[in-house]
Amino acid sequence: MTSTIFDTHRYHYPQNFMEIKPKLARLEKAIKKLEANLIDADDAANVALLKQRLNSDLGLKVDYASELNPDQLLAATTIDGKVLVIAGAGSGKTKTLTYRTSYLLENGVPPKQILLLTFTRKAANEIKSRAKTLLTNTLSDKELSEDILPTSKVLNDITSGTFHSFCNRLLRQYSGLLGINPRFTILDTGDAEDAIDLIYKEKKYPAQTKKQAFPRKKTLQNIFSTSRNRRIPIRNLIEDNYPDIAIHIPIIEQLAVDFHEYKRANHLYDFDDIISQVVRHLKSNNKFRQLLQENYRYIMVDEYQDTNIPQKQLIDLICEPKSVSLMVVGDDNQSIYAFRGANYENILLFGETYPEASLIKLEQNYRSTPAVLNYINALSAQITLGYQKQLYSNASITGEKPIFSRLSDETKEAKYIADKIIEHKTDYDYNDFAVLCRTSFQSNYVQLEFMERHIPFIVVGGIKFIERRHIKDILAFTKILYNPNDTIAWHRILTLFQGVGVVTATRLTQAINSDNNSFEPLLLPKFSKKSPQLESLHTTMTKAQQAESVETIIELVLDFYIPILKTIEENWRERSEDFRVLKNLATEHTSLDNFLENLALDPPNDSVAAMDKPEDNEKDKVTISTIHSAKGLEWPVVFVNSLVDGMTPHHRSLDDFEELEEERKLFYVACSRAKTRLYLTAPDYFASYSGYFDQPSRFIAELSADEVTVEASKQVREENDDPVWW
Repeated sequence: MTSTIFDTHRYHYPQNFMEIKPKLARLEKAIKKLEANLIDADDAANVALLKQRLNSDLGLKVDYASELNPDQLLAATTIDGKVLVIAGAGSGKTKTLTYRTSYLLENGVPPKQILLLTFTRKAANEIKSRAKTLLTNTLSDKELSEDILPTSKVLNDITSGTFHSFCNRLLRQYSGLLGINPRFTILDTGDAEDAIDLIYKEKKYPAQTKKQAFPRKKTLQNIFSTSRNRRIPIRNLIEDNYPDIAIHIPIIEQLAVDFHEYKRANHLYDFDDIISQVVRHLKSNNKFRQLLQENYRYIMVDEYQDTNIPQKQLIDLICEPKSVSLMVVGDDNQSIYAFRGANYENILLFGETYPEASLIKLEQNYRSTPAVLNYINALSAQITLGYQKQLYSNASITGEKPIFSRLSDETKEAKYIADKIIEHKTDYDYNDFAVLCRTSFQSNYVQLEFMERHIPFIVVGGIKFIERRHIKDILAFTKILYNPNDTIAWHRILTLFQGVGVVTATRLTQAINSDNNSFEPLLLPKFSKKSPQLESLHTTMTKAQQAESVETIIELVLDFYIPILKTIEENWRERSEDFRVLKNLATEHTSLDNFLENLALDPPNDSVAAMDKPEDNEKDKVTISTIHSAKGLEWPVVFVNSLVDGMTPHHRSLDDFEELEEERKLFYVACSRAKTRLYLTAPDYFASYSGYFDQPSRFIAELSADEVTVEASKQVREENDDPVWW
């Protein structure tokens, strides 16, 4: 029997395991069904099929057989039917999608029939850009001059982007057929929270109990969103996850109804609406559904393990005809976004949804050394349910086994990480190192140590550009110009002015809407006497309404807003640096609706104000990141810290089987970011208001002692009487 590093009997099993056994049995049945339809590149029949397929495709410009490994080649050239591609970490998923896009075009598939859905616009653009380069590089000078394959135009005709951007486009394009107003505005998460808070304050709900405070707007928005994305009734969701506020369930349920009606009345859509509305119309409008099924014949979906229930329904409704080709790509081991509504069952039930579907596995890893891969495979084997996979590498150098080190406290843990970086600095740049944490606060000691040791670093995360107060203020002005019914934007602007409170803002907004969305009520004495700035606002909005470009609109709004910003924010100069980004973005858009859509659905990631000044433009820095933010990235040297049971996995997941499994996958994602060296660290204990935790993470404990090198500091060895201190 293989020995483990720790005594695993100290870790209890989730209490609800027996309750979910029927669900697990269903998932296991679906997995086995699809595993039986595995297309294996090692199978002689499949090799022959590939050769026949490529030989029959006369005139292909790209040499797919030499550019791709056998499994990638299968995935790229299997363009009929429904296919699930399980792409292990570092297995060349993006490359495979790129070559499949190229293969479709070379086989005469009209680009307008191709739909590529991803989770970021950057991912979609990268695939199209690579495909363009791939096809262009294969053409001779004569073919290029004759425009044999007009690559740019062809690829531009492919419909690609995120689920939200695709559905947003459909709602506007087919608004007449669907009977909706195309001039709706999109509420981001913060806007949705504000709308909920506004409705709660305006509505006269039954008297509240004093025994338990009513939940905050952020909690309410999360409850409403989770309920919709996971198809869980609000009552059940609160009873299971928010028992402390269960006394308020009737009011919260009514607030959810009022929130939905408020959005419809004012032509507002939150992120959840954008997809769910398209799904609703696909179910009820036969003409709309048939149009999409005829338009999109070849569909590819990236990161399928991250889809939620509405996203799966969208795909299933469009791909219902057997003649529609569907390939979804993902890795069930990297399902880590349940908190955003992602449903890990989607990828596991693919064989149940599509009984005739095929399965292809990409298992050759191009990222990690064999020694790191051995550890990653050992982690994968501990995941209870999923597709069988064994990552392998053809690298000639085995590399170093991952190292686990336990330090006496968090300060010593941070010093250990800093020491290792200094030790390896002769072989690597700073940007080759990453410290990955389960939660952001776990990096606090590391940041302090890096500052003391003058190790340059960047922290991934923080407030996103689109969520910063001053950016949301500017966008509120532009939203009103596009959709004067946007009462949330009106409230945001009006309450900036001294003398205008929530009550006055509500009355003024109602007056504007009653006056056919005219700006004239701003000049009415009963309102203008509240604040002299209302008259200036009227002048600014009237001029902006007549402006001929988005850039001019932004300039007019900024001229009005910056004096206000000076009075409400001490760091207004720093914040105003972000306005340069808005101005640059404005020059890239010819219409206000496109400007607002792109900012809402694919905003810039970082604030200029949070970045280094130009004189400190050195990019060679260690990355400190949460594991969730690190997904899809890689570094030569990776540190995963705070590996104490109760922190990793988080203590709130220990009694729930599915949550614990996601924590296990989160650790898998962290470890699989490493290319050459992987360091795993844990303090001797962790104490907080949540409890005292002193056992090493079970994710370390349950693996074979042969998979990892255990390293102890001298201080820890001396402080522990037990020679087997771990």
